[in-house]
Amino acid sequence: MAKKKSKEELDVDNLENDELDEDEKKGGKIPAILIATFIIAIWLVIFGLLIKMDVGGFGSTVLRPLLKNVPIINQILPAASDQEVAVESGTKYKNLTEALAKIKELEQELNTYENSSTNSADKIAELTAEVSRLKTFEDSQANFEALKKKFDDEVVFNAKAPDITQYKTWYESIDSANAATIYQQVLEKINYTQQVKDWAEAYSKMEPKNAAAILQEMTGDMNLVSAILLNMKTPQRALILAQMDTVFAAKITKIMYPE
Repeated sequence: MAKKKSKEELDVDNLENDELDEDEKKGGKIPAILIATFIIAIWLVIFGLLIKMDVGGFGSTVLRPLLKNVPIINQILPAASDQEVAVESGTKYKNLTEALAKIKELEQELNTYENSSTNSADKIAELTAEVSRLKTFEDSQANFEALKKKFDDEVVFNAKAPDITQYKTWYESIDSANAATIYQQVLEKINYTQQVKDWAEAYSKMEPKNAAAILQEMTGDMNLVSAILLNMKTPQRALILAQMDTVFAAKITKIMYPE
């Protein structure tokens, strides 16, 4: 028959059993904590990947406005798009390419404006100086032509005036300092008149059709054409005029006989 344990032995056994139960409980909690921690870590990683990949736009539209300025944490946020960067930086360009293109365009406009402004100022100054110079020349030339025409009409080429060669002799007899300009003009007039007579003779010897064609090309000096025709005999002049364009012939006739 087994010996019955004493009270002290029973107490010791109970104490040992309690310690074993406590150790078993502690040993069971540690794996549970590790498993829970591992599961939480996995979910955090998954959550972070979802944010980084911007699934459903959650990272860019919800979290980015809230966490974009939080150090370290903002590293899990998805990369900002060009539009978002533009909005955050206050610019109106959708992407960097557009912004660079605009910068280049503005630089070209500025360069063009600067060059245009400089060139325009230089050109304006140049044209202003040229206008002033031509205006002086124009005024002087107009005054000269007016005086020359008055002298020709009233003195030298008056209907009752002597032959122009007599004026030449008279000019040679007076003071050269006072008559130099007039004398030079008379010489030029005599030479011009002789040249016109020579040209008139040359055209008179040509076929009327050919002479008319050449004279019609001299549209820049209608007075010379009329002078050449006036120095021809009437029959020769008539043949050439008949070969000319009617409008051109009418203009020449008007110059030769203005009244």
